[in-house]
Amino acid sequence: MSTPISVMSYGKVALPHIQNILSANEAVMERLAARIVQDVGAGRSLLVFGSGHSSMFPMELYHRAGGASFVIPLVADYLMPTAGPPVVRMFERTPGAANPLLDRIQPKPGEMLWLASQSGINGAGVDLAIEAKKRGLFTVAFTSVAHSSAVKSRHPSGKRLFEICDETVDLGGKVGDAAVQISESVAAGPLSTLGTVILGHSIIVAAAAQLELSGTRCIYTSVNTPEGESRNKDLERAASVRDILLR
Repeated sequence: MSTPISVMSYGKVALPHIQNILSANEAVMERLAARIVQDVGAGRSLLVFGSGHSSMFPMELYHRAGGASFVIPLVADYLMPTAGPPVVRMFERTPGAANPLLDRIQPKPGEMLWLASQSGINGAGVDLAIEAKKRGLFTVAFTSVAHSSAVKSRHPSGKRLFEICDETVDLGGKVGDAAVQISESVAAGPLSTLGTVILGHSIIVAAAAQLELSGTRCIYTSVNTPEGESRNKDLERAASVRDILLR
């Protein structure tokens, strides 16, 4: 007899999964944190992209209490869930659909671009990674290697994100993302958003702490505190040189 699904079922799967991917990615996360410290010292920012539900990754990391002022999101309304699934599905499968975001941000050579995609196969994301590398950016895939390896790319190159990017942070999980088996053919409880968020914050916390302790202010505090608003305005003024959303 199978175990009944309860409100505890997802957590029992998700919490060990998070610990596993933290341990499995420790070495690459250390490298990325060290690179952020070097990049910020050289006046470079961290660019973060995701489409569909993966767009929650750049939005979660951007301009929030405890977040870092060196993060710039690459997002577009037509690639976010609020545009509606048919719209997002069309655009995220279209090579070149996300490339104008690079033109808008005007990235510096050597800047790092994180690209989140559980499957790593859609044309917009793969094409963005290819274009970013042409422009001299350092690319990082946040993707499930297990899922991506089991499916074909939708990009004309036949490549998936983990085959293109300079580094890969492996989200683990399984094909289809959902982790709690409801029946033989149906599962619920996706893990990819949890994975990207905890891995991304883990890297940024390590880098931002080192920067702050060495005298480079970069961590936003809550604007809902008297001290936070003043500090954040100072950070925004400095960050607006690169972050067009702050102008």
